[in-house]
Amino acid sequence: MTPAPALDPNRWRSLAVILSAAFLVGLDFFVVNVAIPSIQADLHATFAQIQLVIASYGLSYAVLLISGGRLGDIHGRKRMFMLGISGFILTSLFCGLAHSPDVLIAARALQGITGALLFPQVLSIMQVTFPPQERAAAFGLFGMVIGISAFSGNVLGGLLVYANWFGLGWRPIFLINLPVGLITMWAAVALVKESRSPKARRLDLGGVAILTTALAMLLYPLIEGRETGWPAWCFVLLAAALPMLAVFVRYEKWITARGGSPLVELGLFHDRTFVIGLFSGICFFNTTASFFLISTIFLQNGLGYSAKDAGLTFAAFAVAFLCSSLSSARIQPKMGSWIINMGLTLMMAGLVMLLWLTDHHGARLTGFDLAPALLIYGTGQGFVMPTLFSTILINIKGHDAGSASGVLSTVQQVSFAMGVAVIGTVFFGALDPHAAVAGFVHALRTAFSVNLGLLAATFLLILQVPRFPIRD
Repeated sequence: MTPAPALDPNRWRSLAVILSAAFLVGLDFFVVNVAIPSIQADLHATFAQIQLVIASYGLSYAVLLISGGRLGDIHGRKRMFMLGISGFILTSLFCGLAHSPDVLIAARALQGITGALLFPQVLSIMQVTFPPQERAAAFGLFGMVIGISAFSGNVLGGLLVYANWFGLGWRPIFLINLPVGLITMWAAVALVKESRSPKARRLDLGGVAILTTALAMLLYPLIEGRETGWPAWCFVLLAAALPMLAVFVRYEKWITARGGSPLVELGLFHDRTFVIGLFSGICFFNTTASFFLISTIFLQNGLGYSAKDAGLTFAAFAVAFLCSSLSSARIQPKMGSWIINMGLTLMMAGLVMLLWLTDHHGARLTGFDLAPALLIYGTGQGFVMPTLFSTILINIKGHDAGSASGVLSTVQQVSFAMGVAVIGTVFFGALDPHAAVAGFVHALRTAFSVNLGLLAATFLLILQVPRFPIRD
């Protein structure tokens, strides 16, 4: 009988190290939101360029996430983790020193690439470092850290812009990654152990290139079209995006037939629950990033909130999200996926209340007025986020778990970017800046009405998946 491998005595310390890096990757998608007015004023950026600052990070991160995991399996997870965190530090410096919107957009795209190299190693290192009886606790901490990174981006971003360290304005939202990242690198050298996969899958660079092209053809004209008057090239790119996605599917089939390692395992899509779950994820995650983007622009540009006040307004959401996400682990075994429908109902109720409050109070709207709606909305999202992944993956067999999780994570990040592009375009298209507060209220109502529709669609789709009460 083969003896079990010795446990790493530093495994919990190494977990703290790699979770610190995961926190930075999650934080940097959302930390830009509250800094938008400052970035616009300093770099003379248009709203379309601001959307690209956010979406370029999410898009480059999403399409390379699966490849980043495979590179760790092939060349060593610690090695790729160190390369990823060092690249993330360097690109954060580039973001903090950007002197124009185009430079910042390019730096953010590079930052997303390094995040895609770094983040998959966190999950892989956890998987090989912890024994089965400790993995639930380790992954529970991982889920909590990722959730906290999402909503704390708005609060921390607001405080950093308000502090205006050394007169740098918005730049510390990126530069703060340098000391945190360097400390993480130093600790990882001593605490994180190297590991590889003996059966690592090859890279699918062709699939990455085709998918990136297709998504860029879809998102770029949606963001730029409104400000450029919807020229013919926008419609040409949009019309060509769907055939390009079809080319991607054909290419993946060809790779599979040749015995290669496709970027996306197309066999996963034979599982009806997985397909319905992916569509529900697309609808839901489109609302997540767009909610924070639109809310912060409304609060700062529309109501004149400072970055600090806008960031602190989300504290009610943060507290509610944290409490409900922690309690969801105890509730889900009793309710199964009904907990997602309950959470979505709360989110829709909170969104309706938020729209009523903006109509009722107008320019007199305060953070205190918004707190009840954000508490309800945050509570609902806290119930949905931790349980949506497990619901979508319920029928996936063990040998397909890694591929399915990679596809789902990619869909999540692409949906974040798509929400910024699509819902952001709806908001800015409905905005009449000359109408003062009333113009921002109208734009908010229009965009959040789309979000309400997406949440309702998610609710209906989740009704089609198994209820599966989960047993201990």
